[in-house]
This record gives sequence, C-alpha cells and structure tokens, in this order.
Amino acid sequence: MTSSLWLGTYTADSGGHGRGIGRVALGADGAIEGIRTAAAADSPSFVATHPGLPVVYAAQEFAQRVAAFRVADGGDLVPLGASAAAGEAVCHVAVEPGGRHLLATCWGDGRVLMYRLDDRGAIASRFEAARSVDPHREGLDDPRPSRAHSSLFLPDGRVLTADLGHDTVRAWRVQADELVPAGETVLPFGSGPRHMALHPSGHVYVVTEHSIEVAVLEPKTLAVASVVAAVARKDGDAGAHVSFDGDRHVHVTVRGSNVVGVLEVRDAGARLEPVASVDCGGNWPRHHLQLGDRLYVANQLSEDIAIFRLPVDGVPVLDTTVATGSPTCLVPVG
Repeated sequence: MTSSLWLGTYTADSGGHGRGIGRVALGADGAIEGIRTAAAADSPSFVATHPGLPVVYAAQEFAQRVAAFRVADGGDLVPLGASAAAGEAVCHVAVEPGGRHLLATCWGDGRVLMYRLDDRGAIASRFEAARSVDPHREGLDDPRPSRAHSSLFLPDGRVLTADLGHDTVRAWRVQADELVPAGETVLPFGSGPRHMALHPSGHVYVVTEHSIEVAVLEPKTLAVASVVAAVARKDGDAGAHVSFDGDRHVHVTVRGSNVVGVLEVRDAGARLEPVASVDCGGNWPRHHLQLGDRLYVANQLSEDIAIFRLPVDGVPVLDTTVATGSPTCLVPVG
C-alpha cells in the first residue's frame, strides 16, 4: 500500500476550511497517521500526479487556474512555473499517460482545455477544444449550459470528457497539442454524467449526478451497454464518484443520502447489480479512493476522511474518521 496521499481541499476563498494541498501519511495497516499542508493554494479541489515526474497538478476551482507543483525533498510541494488560466469553476485535472499533456474540465462554462507540458512537467501552452452542443436542445424553451466535469484517458489513445450539463460523454484524440473530436455518447436527458472509471474489462463506468445511476459504456464503441440505479434515489441526492474493486465490485458515493453504494460486476463488466448501501461516515462525500482493502471517503461538509475496511463481499465497514478541513479529493502520492 502507498505510504501517503495527496489531499485536495476547499479553502477560505470558497468558504472552506482547508489550507491548500494536503499530504496524508498512512501506516502499514492503512490508518491515517497524520495530515499536513504540503502547499498553500486557493481551493485546489482536484489534484493529479505526473506519471513519470515528481510533479503534482491542481485545479484551483474558484481562482479559475491550474497549477503545477514540484515535490521537494521532505514531501512538500513547490510551485513549478506560473499557474495557467483556466475556465470558470475548473473542477478536474488529469495527466496523459505519456506525461505530455494536462487536461482540465470546467463546470462553470463547459470548457475543455489541454495544456502542453515541458520536459520538467511545467505548464507550457494551452489549447481550447470545440465547445459542446446540447444533443437534447430541440424542444427546450431555454438552452442548457455545458458543464464539463471530468476526463478519462483510455489505453487506445482516446480521451473522454463528461459533460454534466449536456448529458454526454465526448471522445477525443490528441493530435500534436490539440484535441480532435472522435465521437460522442448521449445519455438520457437530465442524467448529468459526472465522473468515470475504466474497468479492467475495458468498459467505462459513468456515475450520473442527477439520476444517481451508473451507465456502462462498451469498450470500443462507447455505446451504452446498460444503466442501473446506484442506490435508491431520494430528493436532494447527488451522485459523486465511482470506483471498482478489481472485477468484483463497484463503489459509488452519493451526497445528500450520504451513502456508499455497492454494486456487483456481472456479464464480464457489461452490467452492474446493486447489492447494498452503507452510511459514508460523514456529510457530503465528494470523492473517494480505494487502496487494497481500504476505502477512503472525503466528506466535504463534515470535514473528515472516513476509513472503511472492504471485506470480500465488497460492503464497506467503517473503521474510523479523521478530521481535516473541507476535503474534496484523495490521490495516491505514487
């Protein structure tokens, strides 16, 4: 198991109580042994790591910028070059597996932005992809805003972006330093695709914020193979994040009801079946991370990280919670 995690937070500029990017020390048993601030930054709500360099990237959501940090001796983070302008409410960053580009998605204005990275991992230039067009626009009295929310790189070189506002998963190919459209999967009106995970079977699992479902996309065509409710939906619920436990179980966090939904993987990854839901150990589970037989849930509003054990049946069992300011994202250090 990794020895530490990077922690994204909301800070004072967004009404949160975090202090920047945190570093979470883990014991051999997965217990949290300490949390400290690795870099002061305004609302680094999502973070990502470079695949080959000691560099961390942050989406500074309310500052509308993305920033790169070098991991210094001792584990602190030092700014690597100047931060770069992004779009409104930039909420997610991901690094290309080859380490050449950083992708940022912006909930506020729907922008999909790709940044070229130099040999040090610093941000060098920016490209803005084509804007989304709502496939459900016919018959609407008012246009719906595009809300790009996350991205996912696939092994075949394609990259996916989820548009929560237009109910689509858009596919792209990277050519030079640009993103070229390579297809689009349209999900039901009002579903709100938010986050994605690539299962070992090659299927892509998409959790929807509004309909609280998981859509399963076929590996090659990205056609919808199946859609299933993640948990029993209640008023005020909002789907948050999705992860998988090998080829056995999928876990979905749901804000409002504040639960972790457990689904079994069926039909070689093409179908999921809900089997249980448990309390998330706090309030407003914004993101979660599975490491081995531990599940870490970042509960934003109760300001804590809940640590669960994962038995063979996949149903999380709460061990403990650890207080920390407005957590929003958890990522392994490496």
